Amino acid sequence: MGKASSAKKVARAARAGGAKTSDQRKWMFPLAIAALVIVGVGVILVARSGFDPVSAESPKPGEHWHQAYGFYVCDSFLPPQVDVTADRTGIHTHGDGIIHTHPFSNAYAGSKATLGVWGETVGVDFTSDSWDVAGETYTNGFDCGGQPAQLSVYKWPLDDAEAQPEVFTSDFGDIRLDSDRLAFTFAVVPAGTEVPKPDSVDTVDQLDPVTDEVRGAPAGTSTLTVPVTPSSVDPAAAASADPTTSSSAATPPSSSP
Repeated sequence: MGKASSAKKVARAARAGGAKTSDQRKWMFPLAIAALVIVGVGVILVARSGFDPVSAESPKPGEHWHQAYGFYVCDSFLPPQVDVTADRTGIHTHGDGIIHTHPFSNAYAGSKATLGVWGETVGVDFTSDSWDVAGETYTNGFDCGGQPAQLSVYKWPLDDAEAQPEVFTSDFGDIRLDSDRLAFTFAVVPAGTEVPKPDSVDTVDQLDPVTDEVRGAPAGTSTLTVPVTPSSVDPAAAASADPTTSSSAATPPSSSP
């Protein structure tokens, strides 16, 4: 009787253990599904937190801004740039001395709308301390008639005639195109030189903000003084980019206009 009783106890224990294992398996599947749902929601929230601030910032898709610019070397402006590649960003020029900023997607909106992105379309290579225009590299120390030049980017708001420029002396590609109706002068001049606003400032007021045509001029005219070189715009092919988003500003010299 002792042996039989012991055998029954072992059998009962085995049956109890099997039932417990079966119950565990029943719970594992829904727990795994719940874990996948939690991970999926987390991924979506992280993605939204990464993109929503950009899409909420200007310039954003649907907005169309104009910024005058000019490369001022020693004592005169260089000819305006033209697009050298198909525009995949919505930030380009028409050979009119104007940066046309209307991002095709959030990849180029807000803080990602920079001079570096524009430079990719017009063939200007901005670095932290230089820029390359038409095959010429400009750096600090560039010879201006025997005087060493300094590189600076002057940025004015056009709707405030009394405003002093914001002056950048490094990280040129990271400078943001953060407002409509700006003026940029890319200056390569000796210290103490008075830096003028670009010649294309007046063109900003003449351009229609939607069509890019000069008001009152024949259709298809996007500048009064510079021959038009149409951009090869390809919004459907807009690709993602990851330009940096910071820039270094310096206090403008007292001689600045």
